[in-house]
Amino acid sequence: MLDELSHDEVAAPKPRKLKRPPKPRPRIVRSPLTLPMGHGQRRHSSHTSEGDPFPSREQPAISDFSRHEQRIQRFQRIIQLPRAEVDLDHAWTTYKSVVEYNLPLSSKMSFADKFVSAAEMQYRLGASKERLQELGSRAETMLEEAELKLTITPGSRFDQWRLCLLARSCALLGLFEDATQAIHDADAIPLPYTAKAGIPYAYEMIITSLVRYEGNVGAIEFIGEEWDNISTHLNFRAASQHSGAQERAGGSLRTCASRVAAEITDPMPFLEREDWSTARREAVGSFFIQALSYAQLGIEGREVLSRMQQLSLHVPQDLLFTLVRSLARRTSTMHSAVDLFKSIAHDENDLPYMQLGLHLYGRQGDIQAAEDFFDGIKEISKPSHEDVAALIHGYAMTDNIRRAEETFGEFFPLDERGKRTNSPALPHYCAVMYAHARKGDNNQGGITFWLTDMANADLVPNEHVFTIVLNAFAAAGDFESTMTVLQQMRDAGVRPNVVTYTIVITLLAHRKDPMGAEAVFKRALKEGIVPDNRMIVAVMNAHVEGGSWQGVIRAYDYLMAARITALSLEVYNTLMKAYVLIGAPFNVVYKFFKRLERSKARPDAYTYSLLVQSACDAGLMSIAADIYYDMEQLAKDQPNRNLDVNVYILTILMAGFLQHGDKIKAKAVYDEMLELGVNPSAITYGVILKAYGNERSKASLEIAEAFIKTLVAVPEEERTWKKPKYDSLGALHHLYAPVIAGYARMRSPEEVERVLHNMEEAGEPASLGTLTALMDVYRRTFNIEAVQEIWPQVQEFGLKNTSKDWMTPEDGPSEITRGIRGNVLCVPLSIYIDALSAAGQHDEIAATWKDMRSRGFSFDSHNWNHLAVALVRAGEVERAFEVIERVIIPYQELSINSHKARDRNPTSPLLSDALTERKEEEEEDEVPGLPALRSGHRHAAAKISRSRTRHMEDFQPDSDQHSDDFAYHLHILHQISPSWATWKAHHATLSVLLMAYNKLSDGLLVKATGTTDSLPVEEDPEERTKAREIINRIYAKYPKTVELVLDHDMKERQRLELDDYDKKYSWS
Repeated sequence: MLDELSHDEVAAPKPRKLKRPPKPRPRIVRSPLTLPMGHGQRRHSSHTSEGDPFPSREQPAISDFSRHEQRIQRFQRIIQLPRAEVDLDHAWTTYKSVVEYNLPLSSKMSFADKFVSAAEMQYRLGASKERLQELGSRAETMLEEAELKLTITPGSRFDQWRLCLLARSCALLGLFEDATQAIHDADAIPLPYTAKAGIPYAYEMIITSLVRYEGNVGAIEFIGEEWDNISTHLNFRAASQHSGAQERAGGSLRTCASRVAAEITDPMPFLEREDWSTARREAVGSFFIQALSYAQLGIEGREVLSRMQQLSLHVPQDLLFTLVRSLARRTSTMHSAVDLFKSIAHDENDLPYMQLGLHLYGRQGDIQAAEDFFDGIKEISKPSHEDVAALIHGYAMTDNIRRAEETFGEFFPLDERGKRTNSPALPHYCAVMYAHARKGDNNQGGITFWLTDMANADLVPNEHVFTIVLNAFAAAGDFESTMTVLQQMRDAGVRPNVVTYTIVITLLAHRKDPMGAEAVFKRALKEGIVPDNRMIVAVMNAHVEGGSWQGVIRAYDYLMAARITALSLEVYNTLMKAYVLIGAPFNVVYKFFKRLERSKARPDAYTYSLLVQSACDAGLMSIAADIYYDMEQLAKDQPNRNLDVNVYILTILMAGFLQHGDKIKAKAVYDEMLELGVNPSAITYGVILKAYGNERSKASLEIAEAFIKTLVAVPEEERTWKKPKYDSLGALHHLYAPVIAGYARMRSPEEVERVLHNMEEAGEPASLGTLTALMDVYRRTFNIEAVQEIWPQVQEFGLKNTSKDWMTPEDGPSEITRGIRGNVLCVPLSIYIDALSAAGQHDEIAATWKDMRSRGFSFDSHNWNHLAVALVRAGEVERAFEVIERVIIPYQELSINSHKARDRNPTSPLLSDALTERKEEEEEDEVPGLPALRSGHRHAAAKISRSRTRHMEDFQPDSDQHSDDFAYHLHILHQISPSWATWKAHHATLSVLLMAYNKLSDGLLVKATGTTDSLPVEEDPEERTKAREIINRIYAKYPKTVELVLDHDMKERQRLELDDYDKKYSWS
């Protein structure tokens, strides 16, 4: 039954100064080519006549023409290739084979351009400096070729083209003074505006090369020195004057330079340079603010602004507006945005200022302030489309759907034909749909209505519209609809962007599907998406939620290795969350928090919530309360910090008191929540109801039900409690589920059925959790028929929750596996196996196990323990011992002895890439992943971690080792996490095996339960012989399991009185 279950380097050239271009000389007019079919000709050392290219004394053979033709064809093919497909060494060989040919000037220049462009791709590929210098030297050789230079007319388009390429070649060589002089000479050539797009691109390549040779600081110094020449492309106000190719090339230069600036850890020294004029320091400082703002690093931009103000350096007002908008993008920096906005000097009727105020307060949700600014705008001029959209968005932020729709109707009423007047634009529709999206699953009909209205206005959805709709479904936890919208987006020819994919990855994180999140990340890369830090952090969080600690560490290490600027608080909060969910000891989490306080990433309310959670898990409730009150006081002292008291931290604190039996203090926390005007969430009420359910009394559960009735009686539109974002379970589930679980523990199937029916009547369908509770109560009351009736529904939930709907046909086939989420049915499977085993349906167990494996589901330690017990009940004792010997014990040993190497400089943030590398290296197997620990389980995990790290120097409270590595302790903890304690033979399993062992030792065979063979019979000599043979085989094949059983036997004999032991284990 178990079988069924079961390339040569060339020396780098020496740095040399660039030879200056030759002095102007008369252009040499050459005779036309006369080779047959227009092919090039090799030049010879002497010519008898300028008009006769083939002297009679040296006529080439016919075969020479064929060889020449092949070389020229190769030369021309390389020009036509995409730069990514150019073999640079082959291209160089080809060039050398035709260098003496009299080829057209345009062909020579095009070839050199292609070679340089292909060589520049080596920057991104991480080529060595020696390789870059080799390629730069070859490119310079092409461009300094005497005949080429003699052919080019000074001051011509070709002259500028060559000088731009020469500048880029010198950059490859690391000769930046020569590169700068070349680009200055190119820029000095008087050519039309449309012919100068090569200038900004050459500057971009010089900056790119400087980053490679001298780092970002060297690149910023170059930008500062060249500011007068490139500011027209770097400054957004000046850049708006460009068009066509200049606009595109300038935009690319600006993107490159902005990225370099945003990655500078400390911009302040540039503001303080004494060798730079005040105007230059102002310009570079302003560029830093611009770059940081557009990189969504508003806090860092605010720090640059503060330093500039201290140094009396002027910052343009429009740049201050840009910084305010950047800070307003995130809730955590909204206070800083408002503070900066209020500090900006302005005239009384400053329209741009009032428009910014409307935008700012609308995003903050301060609708009264937003309306005041809108009224002020109306007194000055007619509100623009952007102003109207900002007002509607403000109503959306306050969840006021009615006023959002009314405002839309006021400005864009319907005419007699049912068409919208005043031409509403996509931002208006986006704003009103966002109002519905914030409401979640109950308002998707509203989104559908406005999509129809938008279509009726002849507007086509763009990526922003699709993203809002997709986010609405994702926030509602509707995975299937989210993926449908993503596909519709592609079908409509709208390319998903980084925000779109981050939403999908976030949803997968809440589904505890890290491998799915990584698959979507790879899909985004395949579609040309450049992931930002938030997208990578979303993947990191998926690993946290899924309990994939190696994935968490790898993503963090990638961000650390790839970053130059400080990491965002979001990264550290995600890492801290991993510490909490793995069950790290409180002193480890507290040390993490204190180190974070000393860093640039100042803790926010979420950070404090995690610290409170850790204290609660450790049972340190007085410390948890002190942490909360410290945060509350800090919020008053520093109102610009994102430290507002919210429902999350109060719910955590209340739950901690309830878990430890302190109802009085829990009630005090709840009362404080109401006094502060913080609306309890469905999770808050669920915590309270769970406390009633844990009392295991009919009276407590009746009180809980009465409490639910008062909550449900409130009209839906008036309910202040709603489910968490991305939760596939409705708010009502969080209310009813604790009561259902309470009745299940009391073995009251009728009550479980009744409450489940009430939940469905209230509009909340059954979930995997509630069906599992129902199946468990049937098992506890030995109703095998009911258990078997529910099992298919449970399986269907498992299949739905682990489906790979994020895969697409072009991703190719994959093996049937459900990854870390494949364990979603482990608990119900154990219940089902136990029920079948108790009912004697042993064959059904084998069939179920085989079916689950074929569907790609994984099994945990509990499943294998239940299988071992079931095998004993089926009379297959040897198979039961085999399960422990070949599955449980190996995984336990692997957990204990596993010391995983850590790559501190990964080339990818994805764990799947690391696993592929390990597979290629044929490394050892991994212990099956465990989900992140929840609630009380973390308390037990923390105890285990404390005991195993008690004598480790790195874990001592006063130890400062590895203080620069925030993930070090997580790397240690995940190797000593409770997986070693989880993968073990359970006490109940060992007891069953001991009973079987004793029975065999007494000469009795263990027969299947539920059959007549299991009934007592008279002693049979043949049976005794068979029993002895089985015992001998068990000793020979499964010695480690036998040792476990005998050790368990000794402990039981010590624990029990002799008679009690005999009653439980003896058969003689």
